[in-house]
Amino acid sequence: MSAPEVSGRAFLGLISHVRAGWGASSLAEIVASAGEPARRAFAARIRVLDWLPYDAYTGFLRSLERHLADGDHLFLRGVGAAAGQRDLGTILRVYVALASPERLIRSCTKVWASYYRNAGSMDAVSWTPAQTVLRIVDFPAMDRTHCRLMEGWMISTMEHLGLHVAPGARETECTTRGGRYHEFRCTWSRGRPAL
Repeated sequence: MSAPEVSGRAFLGLISHVRAGWGASSLAEIVASAGEPARRAFAARIRVLDWLPYDAYTGFLRSLERHLADGDHLFLRGVGAAAGQRDLGTILRVYVALASPERLIRSCTKVWASYYRNAGSMDAVSWTPAQTVLRIVDFPAMDRTHCRLMEGWMISTMEHLGLHVAPGARETECTTRGGRYHEFRCTWSRGRPAL
């Protein structure tokens, strides 16, 4: 089986986020301590349509967390939320324009495949407001940092569709904790809550 890979688009979004928030020198430090696979990936210009090794991606995420999280275990969830906002204005804008929230949730299989290959699949098990369940299957090597990033990404994309995601949205099963797959659950309603 081929090794998992991540699209250049996923790397570029993180690079932009770090540069905008912490500057080019922080980015250089993060890359320098991200491990050899990440340093090799960053040695050449990363392009949107590139496919890069998953271990380069997770090395970068782990280094990002070490350098910037300052003990905040939800830091990467926030990074994922920023990525979700950005993606709704770029790759997902066609889905957003044409789809109901339920249809957008069900399209997660296509969205996942546009970012990750040889990395299992993402499937919508349930997409109702009372119970939305997404699973990433056949990807036991998914790193815990990636799990946190995906939590933030999923919540953010739903909220930017105008939905209110209830507190408690999270990954409820994870292969790194002995689970059969990665399962993310939430409940939501249309419209934002009153302040």
